[in-house]
Parts: sequence; structure tokens; C-alpha cells
Amino acid sequence: MAGHDDLLFGVRRSIRYHSRRRGFYEHFHAVVLFLAVVFGSATLGAFGGALGEGLPLWIKLAPAVLATVLSAADLVIGSMRKAWQHADLARRFIELERRLVTSSATSDEVLVTKLTSERLAIEVDEPPVLRVLDTLCHNELLRAMGYPPDRQIRVGFWQRACAQFFDFREHRLTG
Repeated sequence: MAGHDDLLFGVRRSIRYHSRRRGFYEHFHAVVLFLAVVFGSATLGAFGGALGEGLPLWIKLAPAVLATVLSAADLVIGSMRKAWQHADLARRFIELERRLVTSSATSDEVLVTKLTSERLAIEVDEPPVLRVLDTLCHNELLRAMGYPPDRQIRVGFWQRACAQFFDFREHRLTG
């Protein structure tokens, strides 16, 4: 049943997408915390020890300023809140996938319509989707499911590099 298979593919792609977003925000938060601790320690060392003797004040304060800026950016971005949001969305899509897989033996159009409606209800809660990242997840799922490489969409180097941050030339995505 094509509708069922298409829906299942889309749900699996969404799971991959939200798992990648969750991972990105968790890593971002961890890196910011690590750098804040390192720069905070460097500031203490510059003011409290022989390391800082003779250094201009601006050099002594630079690590503290960097730690503050990074921590403020993390707070404004809300990386952990976004990580939890994407984890919840992935969990909801996984539940939908479970219902799809257990219903795969049926060809009931009413069931597919009901599950499509559930998918749309989940998508209402999604933040705007990064199309390049979504395309990378699409290609990854094609490979995982054994589809031929010619079904993949070409994604350029800079598109891949920017995929977690913003869509770069998403109009150039072609199959």
C-alpha cells in the first residue's frame, strides 16, 4: 500500500531529523559549558597567580568575557529546551511509527488517513524544519532502507556544513 509506505518513510525521516536536532543542541550546550568552565578558570588563574603578572587587564578579562558571551548565547538560544523539544517530537514520531508498523499488514485506507492525521497533529508542534538537514535525513534513510543511490538528492559541501544552523541554498536541492 503506497500511502502506508510513504507515511512510514516520512515518519522515519522525521525521527532521524529530530534525533539529529536533539543531538546538535545537546552537544552545543556541552561545548558551551566546557568553554565557560575553561575560560572561567583561566580568568581566575590570570588574576590569582603568577600566570597573570604583567599581563594587560584586557587579556586577563578576555576569558571571562568569552565565558559570559557563550553562556548568554546558550541561554538565549535555549539549547537544552530545544533538545528536549526535539526529543519529545522524536518520541511522538516513534510512537506513530510503532502504530504504523503494527498495522502494516492491513490495507485499510481509513487507518492510513487516521495515522496521517496524527502525523499532522505532531507536525503542528514542530519548529520550522531546516530543509537541507531534512534532505540529509532523507538520503540517510534511503541508504538505510537499501534504496539505490540514484534516488538520493544531491547536497553540496557548504549545505552540509551549515545544515544544523540554517538552510544554505536549499533551492538548489535536486534529485
